[in-house]
Amino acid sequence: MTKEDTKNLILRMYDAFNTRNLAAVDEIFASDFYSHPLKTGIEGVKKSYAARFQAFPDIRVAVEELLIDGEKVASRTSLHGIPAMADGNQPMILEIIRVQNQRIAEVWALTNMRATRAEPS
Repeated sequence: MTKEDTKNLILRMYDAFNTRNLAAVDEIFASDFYSHPLKTGIEGVKKSYAARFQAFPDIRVAVEELLIDGEKVASRTSLHGIPAMADGNQPMILEIIRVQNQRIAEVWALTNMRATRAEPS
């Protein structure tokens, strides 16, 4: 994949979230995808997305920065449509995403979302 192809794949993932397109998850993520934060695969992603949509109907992700190096992407995003942090800033997610065979194969993530008390239970 070219750098541009990788960028477009990552942007498709965030667009699927923002447009509530759970069907696109199957097209974007590898069949053996693994999420380190969720400790699960594609079905876990769908459940996580659905829980956030239910808890925060206006939630959306804004891409602040993408850094691409081969099969790895570092992503910094901000979350909108949920309560802001005490300092007024929007919650952030930092992710490392591994791409393989034109699909998202693996994700590691850190977020400060719990600090907002906005994390769905």
